[in-house]
Amino acid sequence: MEQKLAAILAADVVGYSKLMGTDQTATLVALRQLRSELFMPSVAQYGGKTVKSMGDGWIVAFASVTEAVQCAIDIQEGLSAIPMLQLRMGVHLGDIVQEDEDLFGDGVNIAARLQAASAPGDILISDVVHHSLDGRLGSIFHRKPPMKLKNIERAIAAFSWRDSGTEATGNHGGEKVVTQQRKISLAFNGLELSGGGEEAQLLCDGVNDAIRSALANQAGLSLLTEKEKAAMIVEGSMKAVGTRYRAVIRLKDQNTGEIVKVEQFDGVIADLFEAEDDLALRVCTSIRFATFSYEASVLEKTDLPMEEQDSGSIRVHAGGLLSDLKREEWLEARRLLEFVLDRDPEDASALAMAGMSCSVEINCGWRPPTQEDCVQGIGYLRKAVQLNPRSDFAHTYLSLALLDLGQDHTGALFTSERLSEIAPHYAQGQMAHSHALICLGRVEEGVTLALKAIEPLKGRILFSGSVTHLMLGLLLSKRHDEVLVWGQMANQRIENVPRILLLMISAAAHLQNYDLAQDYAGRLLKHHNDFTLSEMRVWPLKRAGDWEHFLEGLRAAGLPEKINVRVGSKAAR
Repeated sequence: MEQKLAAILAADVVGYSKLMGTDQTATLVALRQLRSELFMPSVAQYGGKTVKSMGDGWIVAFASVTEAVQCAIDIQEGLSAIPMLQLRMGVHLGDIVQEDEDLFGDGVNIAARLQAASAPGDILISDVVHHSLDGRLGSIFHRKPPMKLKNIERAIAAFSWRDSGTEATGNHGGEKVVTQQRKISLAFNGLELSGGGEEAQLLCDGVNDAIRSALANQAGLSLLTEKEKAAMIVEGSMKAVGTRYRAVIRLKDQNTGEIVKVEQFDGVIADLFEAEDDLALRVCTSIRFATFSYEASVLEKTDLPMEEQDSGSIRVHAGGLLSDLKREEWLEARRLLEFVLDRDPEDASALAMAGMSCSVEINCGWRPPTQEDCVQGIGYLRKAVQLNPRSDFAHTYLSLALLDLGQDHTGALFTSERLSEIAPHYAQGQMAHSHALICLGRVEEGVTLALKAIEPLKGRILFSGSVTHLMLGLLLSKRHDEVLVWGQMANQRIENVPRILLLMISAAAHLQNYDLAQDYAGRLLKHHNDFTLSEMRVWPLKRAGDWEHFLEGLRAAGLPEKINVRVGSKAAR
């Protein structure tokens, strides 16, 4: 017997016995047409495997949740050509056990119960399946009250396809445009352990489970159980000697055989759970960045203007622009994402990225955001989360936007805590959680979390944006020398980002290193000669005295309180 995770589609002909009693010949002809012209071709198209056929019903296993659901939709839509028959369908994702030619397990049981509870012509999917779909596909299903299914102990939150209409479309130039949300298909073989004792085996098993869970929930990725169908394969090994371990992961392009990424991770097993969380966080972060670099590298090369390319290509390009803290690049990314949303207002990925880009004044500048940016940014991100409730990226930037654009500390903390449940091994999500804690005044707790989360981000493209949250917490903890160390690392990647310079100026002044503080202040004023302290309060600090501590260092460095009248300006003349 072999146990594995699979998406199970259960389908059954409505009123089969009655149909046979009314007109047996016509029913059998219609059933044969359904099986040969629609059902089996659709299953084959989406890579399904029919594991049980009961004459008027089928159980089909799929490696991909998306393929199982899309197959079900195609079959239901195709039944309009066979008006005599209707199907009920159910889809669930769960563990199955295959013995000989039969399947057992919750995956099969719940799918079958959902199929039985479905209305004629409908598809019921479980909440687990719905959470695994991208925003576009998930948005065409409607939540139903939790259902108590026969012989299933827990109530199942189901989603119904019936009456949802066709796929959501946008309107661009009078033509309907459907945005296809591409996902990178990936399979994970698991780390193979050599050496070590029971504790090392427990660590290896725990990390493998954590990685699978993280990849399954990660926005933009489709985790497949059948590795031969995946575009990328993740392989790994772990060696353990005493309390020390070394893990290595390799990402391979299955089409070309090229090794896309190799990375090594060393550590010590002092506390088993801490070691598991630390290694899972580092491995998951590495895989995440490597897969999206791979996505950018395999995009079809074209000389078409960016606006004439498909939405997926535009999103990848915009993501590259948002990876650096440069104002002009963020503004260009925002323009391109608005173009994508004009095509399809329910493109969840574009909504999340556009919401992030609305914080341009905070991340790339020093002025407070406009009211329009605040309303639009939070609105975009709320809609992205609504369309794709499992998106770690959308939750991360909604939490940050609620703080930086909305001054909503309670909402930011709630969102970041929800994110910790969805994606506990997502480094950027942990940084968002730490930022909420720091701004609420729980500074030491926030700094501890940020120090864990920032380590796997070192040297990666989003390091400079994430490190500002850690630097702020260190400044408020009066660990000023550490602020300078992290700031110098960030400045090596992207020079003269105002937010980073401001933290370094204040830290240097509190250390009474006024020459260094004034040097950083000079860099800031060189690039932003209209900077004033009176215009920059965009830091949502709630604990008494935190803002004044930050401001005290900036004043000591000689930064101007108000607009200076400069020689040669119109006012001076």
